Amino acid sequence: MAAALQLKPLTLFVDPSIALVDGRLRGLLDYWNGKRAGRVMPCRADISPAEMVMRLPRIALLNVLNAGQTAADFNVRLSGTGIDDLLGHDFRGSGLTDLLSNSSAKLVAAALAALVQHKRPMRFFAHAHLAGNPDAYVEGIALPLGPEGGPVNMVLLETVSIRQSDRQSFPELRNEGLAAVVS
Repeated sequence: MAAALQLKPLTLFVDPSIALVDGRLRGLLDYWNGKRAGRVMPCRADISPAEMVMRLPRIALLNVLNAGQTAADFNVRLSGTGIDDLLGHDFRGSGLTDLLSNSSAKLVAAALAALVQHKRPMRFFAHAHLAGNPDAYVEGIALPLGPEGGPVNMVLLETVSIRQSDRQSFPELRNEGLAAVVS
């Protein structure tokens, strides 16, 4: 597995090599690739909730405003019930600075800005202290959506809990202190 980049001081890592551990996330990546149909990325209209009913609790959709460069350029369009349960709240309509401290929001926005600029999927994983789960280990994938030849205007995310049996696949998360990813 290629080295993931830590967004210090968070215990949050991004992995542009997309070395997914969880098969559920690989399934969403395969779905996204199929919907691209040879294009750089699919648009939102290509994505059908009816085709991913089992994933919906783990799915979030972010709006990308302006050029997608700052924390203010990203807000939650929708989030599945599983994500709401993990975070302890429904954050639809919230911006990154509503979810994270100002410095953490800037770090996450920088990672999302790279996704927006390059129009490529990004894997992330974290050992986080969340409101609804004080010892959460999560892996996820962020996928760009936008019109053919146009900018990324949404990011499709799926987040899963890292199974105990898979934790050895995340050496970066060993011996790390808990970081407040959501405050």
